[in-house]
Formats: sequence, structure tokens, C-alpha cells
Amino acid sequence: MMKKIIPILLLIAVSVAITGCSQEAEKRTLTVGVIVPETGIFSPAGKAMKNAAYLAEEHIKKYGLSEYQVRVVVADGGSTPEQAKSAFMELAKSADVIVGAYSSDQAVVCAEAAKETGKIYIVSVASTSQLERAVKDGNRYVFRNAYNTTYWGVLAGEFLEISRAEKFYFVGYDPLKTFNQGMLKAFEEKTNAEKVGEIYYLSTRASPNDYAVKAEQVAGETDKRTVVILGDPGATAVQFVKAYRQAGGEGLIYSVGGVLGLPKTLKAVKIDYIAFQSAGLENAEKTDLTKAYFNDYRERYGEEANNYAGILTYDAVLIAAQAWKGDSESTIRNLETGEFKGAAGIYRFSSNHQALWGNDRLKGVIAEYLDGRIEILYPEELRTSDVTWP
Repeated sequence: MMKKIIPILLLIAVSVAITGCSQEAEKRTLTVGVIVPETGIFSPAGKAMKNAAYLAEEHIKKYGLSEYQVRVVVADGGSTPEQAKSAFMELAKSADVIVGAYSSDQAVVCAEAAKETGKIYIVSVASTSQLERAVKDGNRYVFRNAYNTTYWGVLAGEFLEISRAEKFYFVGYDPLKTFNQGMLKAFEEKTNAEKVGEIYYLSTRASPNDYAVKAEQVAGETDKRTVVILGDPGATAVQFVKAYRQAGGEGLIYSVGGVLGLPKTLKAVKIDYIAFQSAGLENAEKTDLTKAYFNDYRERYGEEANNYAGILTYDAVLIAAQAWKGDSESTIRNLETGEFKGAAGIYRFSSNHQALWGNDRLKGVIAEYLDGRIEILYPEELRTSDVTWP
């Protein structure tokens, strides 16, 4: 009888061991869902976000940034809130943490979905203050590593100060009007420079030539001592700048970055000078991951890395990997108290789950593109040049 029992017990033991190993392997896997605008009016940023997310997956393993095996899964969030929420709910079926989405309207509905599903959501682009209010109202699942609207305004205010500008003209992008107006309000409260105008151009899908019409108007209302603040990070901003110059516009252009922060783009369209902000630049090294992000992105994808939506989506995936503790509640506590390394700097979060931009270890960068090279204007400790007026 004992001879029959022993093999059975051994089989049970082996079965338990195999099951345990299987469960352990499952526990050691972290799936990060990434919502990107692969289609729609924000699709140029979507490509950069998607590429950056996959590069983050590679770097997490390469640099030993997580004790978990990290897998990135991407879903198309399109350009509407409905599309973004649909992508979130689909990812929530398999992902442990979800990052991304592009516009503020999209991020708001994704934040609601995060609370509904109990999934941690890290906002890597949108700046709306509604997200911080949601956390105040009890939505503990939402964190943002991107700037809030106030910090966008802080950087624009910094540029007006270091350029000693006496007046500015604000040119916004209608699909991002909520963000643009929030940014404008934030720096208007901090600057003594006079606002001489405010205008918004439509997307080329809504009106193919609206940017050109508005560019001609702005050119007629600005001069050499006017800072033209451009709130469109997309490709239409390039067309606006060209049209503005062709119409005789002489102002100093300060861009929120994006496409107009890429040297390759600026060389291709023959823009002689532009000032712009970014979350990080290759020659403004914040951590050992800064150069790794820019160099490896260039090597892997054959183009320059995006220095806002791309780098912050990359960092959001890295933050998720470093913070994950096996379940949402433990990870939330870790995010609330810990520090996390990214290409843009070292992240800590406020009580409202907003990344603490503006401290010594996490600052935005203001730069100028001049004669084919990039010079740093801010922060002071990285400055390589002063603002060059036309």
C-alpha cells in the first residue's frame, strides 16, 4: 500500500511545485498599457509616444529598472474622449498600469475609467487641472508625470523674463484651446509684459488655410520686439511659422515645443531661429537615462526623439516599472512616497499626485535653435547662451 501512496504523493508535490512556479512567474510580470493617438489630428505625436514606450520596455530590462518582467501593450486612443476611454477599457482587461492619452479631454475620461476599474493611470501629456481636482475628490488612481497647466505658464513666464520682453502675442491651436488658455492665464499672472494680441487657428482638417490667414494677421500686428508665443506642438505650427515669416512677421517666436523642438525638422524647413521649451534635451543631461533615451531612439528609429510627449511617455512607463509592488494599493503608496528616475529627471509626486516640476532635480528646459545648433537658455545651471533677438 505504501509503495502506491509514495508515487501519488510525489506527483502531488511536483504538481504543487509546478503550479507555484507558474503563479510566481505570473506575479513577476507587469503589463503596462499605453494609450497613444495613432489616428486622428494628434497622430504625429502618437508615433513618437508609441516608439518611446517600446524603447522604455527595452531600457527597463537593459538597465535593471524593475524586478518584474515588463511588457508594453499599445492601444489607439484616437483624438476624441470616447476613443480614449474605449482604449483604456480594452487595456484594463490585461494591463496592470495604464499610461498616456494625449489631450486634456481624453485624460479626464481616462481618469474616470481608472477609478471605475481600479487601474493606476499615469498621465504623460495632458495638463488640465481637472486631474488634480479629481485626486482631491478621492480618485487615488491618477498620477501625472507631465507638466500641469501652471508649469507650462511658469516656463513661458521664465522665457519672457530672461528675454526681457516688453510685449507678447499669444497664438493658440483651437483643438488644444483648453490647454492654451490655461497656460496663458498662468503666465499672464506672473509677467509684466504687455499682451498685444491673442488668436487661435483651426486644424488643417477643419480649415486647410486658416493658419496662413492667422499668420498674416499676426505679422501685421507684431514687430521685432514682440515675442510670439506659439501654443501648437504639432506639424501645423511649422506651417504657421513659415507663413508668418513670408508675410513679413519679425517677432521672436517661442514655441511650446513638440515638432518645433526637433533639430531635424528645423533644418528641413530652413527656420533660422526659434526658442522652444521641452521636458528634456540631449545636451541638457538630467540623469544617465537622458542620453540613453535620445541616442537609442535615434539608433532604433532613424529619427530624432520627441522631447515632450515622447520623453514623458517613456518616463511614465519607467515610473510604472519602478513603482510596481504587485498590486494597485501597494503601488499607489509607493508612488506617493517614492522617487523614480527618468530621462527628464527624478520624479516625486505631490499630495495631488502631480509630478513636482520646478525643483532642482526635475525642471523643464528652454532652448533656442540658432544657425543649426541648439543652445540652452534655462535652467541657469545648464545655460549655454543668452536669448538672441532678431
